[in-house]
Amino acid sequence: MIKPSDGTSVGELLLALVDRVSHRGGDTLTLMNEAGMTLPQILFLARLRQSAGSTASELAERLNMSAPAISQMVDRLFRLSMLTRVEDSEDRRRKRLAVTPRAEQLLDKLTRARAAEYGKGTARLSPALRRELSAVLRKAVKELG
Repeated sequence: MIKPSDGTSVGELLLALVDRVSHRGGDTLTLMNEAGMTLPQILFLARLRQSAGSTASELAERLNMSAPAISQMVDRLFRLSMLTRVEDSEDRRRKRLAVTPRAEQLLDKLTRARAAEYGKGTARLSPALRRELSAVLRKAVKELG
């Protein structure tokens, strides 16, 4: 466990904060288990949602995963009706991937559950500190685009 000090980096501080506020109640993990999904699969779907129309090889490069690992994940997620594969209009050998409405719903549920868990985790902070943290996070999110 990280014990923040004056020399702690921003990354370490964010890690320590997330560690202290995440998985309060375990709703996120329960939803993943009920869907029969692993964290890597959820992360893959979230990245695919951000870059719909990508190919498996493009995602493998972006996620720093091997082609066989991506291929196996794509096959499993396809069988679970979490993604679609469509022939590329310019090269029929290439398949473009996209999340399905079912995957969209699951990702949205997970996002809401995770936000609620973080809310529960930060509820112990004073109202003044929560407002200050919200303002700083809002600025950081805006600046990062």
